[in-house]
Amino acid sequence: MPEYIEKIRVTIRVSRPREPVMEGVCSLSPNSPSHDGPETLLELVNAPITMLPFQRESDDAMLLLSRTDLQWVLAGPGVAPQLVRPASYCFTREERVSVRMRGGEELEGVLQMEMPENVNRTSDFLNGPEPFFPLTTRQGIFLIQKACTREVRLFDSSPLPIADTAGL
Repeated sequence: MPEYIEKIRVTIRVSRPREPVMEGVCSLSPNSPSHDGPETLLELVNAPITMLPFQRESDDAMLLLSRTDLQWVLAGPGVAPQLVRPASYCFTREERVSVRMRGGEELEGVLQMEMPENVNRTSDFLNGPEPFFPLTTRQGIFLIQKACTREVRLFDSSPLPIADTAGL
């Protein structure tokens, strides 16, 4: 018989195309597969799962939301930052941006990016394999699905790519 694992319940808001924003609760594992400590919302939405269990606040209904249908996820105001993204997330670059979603919604904030040593452009970060990226705004940290964005406006010019100087 499978062992029951006590989960960490966090309040979130979710946005889906042509639907009103929903408030509710999702559950995180007490152990992250990639670092010490609990799973984070960023890890959950970037995990290879199809359905995200979500308890809707308005009527306590338990829904299984298609992860690919989520435009963004926003943690509730009382959720600790280390439950949104790993505390080990190391910012190697920040960029002020405006993100326009397919439905026209616009979110403005700061991309705090963790990138390998030889990569420094926002486009490199956004072309990475993870389906969701964090955007820090006045309202909190939005976890935005790349496939649901229409465009990302950069307020400053991106730096030139880092040249490979190994052959010099």
